[in-house]
Amino acid sequence: MSDYRCASTSAIPWTVWAQSIVNGAVGDYLVARQNGLGIDMALYAEHRPLPMTREAFRQAYPRPTPKVCLLVHGLGCNEGSWSYRDSSGLERETSYGAELAADLGFTPLFVRYNTGLSIARNGQSLAALLTALLEVYPVPIEQLVLIGHSMGGLVIRHACYVGTQHHHAWVQHVRKAFYLGSPHEGAPLAWLSDVAAQVLCAVPHPITRLIGDVFNVRSQGIKELRAAPRPHAHAHFDAPPHQTLPWLSSAQHYLIYGTLASDPEHLVSLLLGDGLVVVPSIPPTSPKKSDLYPILPNQLACFPQTDHLQLACDPMVYQQIYQWCATHERSA
Repeated sequence: MSDYRCASTSAIPWTVWAQSIVNGAVGDYLVARQNGLGIDMALYAEHRPLPMTREAFRQAYPRPTPKVCLLVHGLGCNEGSWSYRDSSGLERETSYGAELAADLGFTPLFVRYNTGLSIARNGQSLAALLTALLEVYPVPIEQLVLIGHSMGGLVIRHACYVGTQHHHAWVQHVRKAFYLGSPHEGAPLAWLSDVAAQVLCAVPHPITRLIGDVFNVRSQGIKELRAAPRPHAHAHFDAPPHQTLPWLSSAQHYLIYGTLASDPEHLVSLLLGDGLVVVPSIPPTSPKKSDLYPILPNQLACFPQTDHLQLACDPMVYQQIYQWCATHERSA
């Protein structure tokens, strides 16, 4: 049994969840107003920010391993979103990080951050956090696995972009990156809400304009989910495809998606996906990596009847992550 346990959603106070949700909705406004509710990106252990010192790490992780997995949550969430009851019958709380620690000897680290800020800004902060981690982690890191849920996957992509551009040392240790329900092509619901806001604001009536203004009170993080991520914070959303955020070429990338319907080919699955993000169109028999996704068909998994939030806390999803990680262990 692993020594590392993810904080459960029940153990995290409702006030922390409320703060995470507020940060997702208007986190950029909180930072602009220097409001104390704004969350600073940090690693969290036992629901508290972990000081970036070697002593703090040794206290929080008495037996650190050279294999580290970093988990980055999605919009409006915190590290508690990774927690679920295991299937052992013991009713214990676990997480993908805790299971990887028990099964493959990883040391799991959990990030909490302000999901209302731009993806680029959070990506820069994550790149800086990983640089600091390399300096204070008690043992040399040999392998770094990145796991991002929803927006967290886009933040990971941007951190890898920043790390590559600035030749950060941690980049060379990234072996695999997992994206769970991440909207690499944009989220349809985010796009629809943006269109609704524009239409309402364009109607020459004070009531509809007021409703449109309310629709527009959304954080930059939410607004950026409507299109594929861009390399720069102020890149135009209608920019050509070649200006989309590049993938880390030295790592293997894996995509996991869910569908509301039991049949991935059902109209509901094709239109709504997991309720927020649709499954990307990657030919299942293509022997080559696509232009948009640097993966082979066997690096994508779809879980029917699995909604967006469930992707971060499902035993079957963990089994898929484990199999992909174990493949590397056998080939190493």
